Amino acid sequence: MKPERENNFVELLDRLLNKGLVLNADLIISVAGVPLIGISLKAALASIETMLEYGMMEAWDKSTREWYADHYMKNEIPIIQDETIIYRTFGSIWHGQGIIHTWKPGFWYLTNKRLLLWRKEPAEMLFEAPLEKIEGLVISREVHFKKEREEIYLQFDGKGARIHVSNTREFKEAVEKAAARNLEKEITGEEQKLHRIKAEIEGMTASSKEEELALIAA
Repeated sequence: MKPERENNFVELLDRLLNKGLVLNADLIISVAGVPLIGISLKAALASIETMLEYGMMEAWDKSTREWYADHYMKNEIPIIQDETIIYRTFGSIWHGQGIIHTWKPGFWYLTNKRLLLWRKEPAEMLFEAPLEKIEGLVISREVHFKKEREEIYLQFDGKGARIHVSNTREFKEAVEKAAARNLEKEITGEEQKLHRIKAEIEGMTASSKEEELALIAA
């Protein structure tokens, strides 16, 4: 027999996934004419969409959707009452604790009440500051892996944070608009150095911070 038309592997796979394949066969394995093993095959092979279209694997689909909905709700950003998200962007914050200093990535959310950095997996609030507590914000050029890039130094409630986002100007303008005031602050020379170190030692104990800052001031 000759095939009616030539098919390649891609066409075969596409037909298999879209139309599906049903196997219903009985096999007998014999050795030296003696039947030893009997196999009854009943199987269906198709894409998930095709399976669900024909009413198969509905229980699996339901349980999967329930798990995803529950998992998504647990990892959803915690929004407080009467809070609205104004701006969202991917970025990171500089984190220092003991000898560990690293950038922690997540999504920055700016609401009508707070600025926060939320990581979905595992779920964690990496940074949070009410808008009324933000005291200053300045864009500075820093060296990262031997290349210059723009970073943001943010002062809030007497503390500091070092932030990186892809569009620093847009981020700064959004925060200032939400806070309804100009947050531009001249942080240069020794003041910028002090601000950076304060941000880097965030996470140390209160006594360690006082000792570190006392050494810097001296």
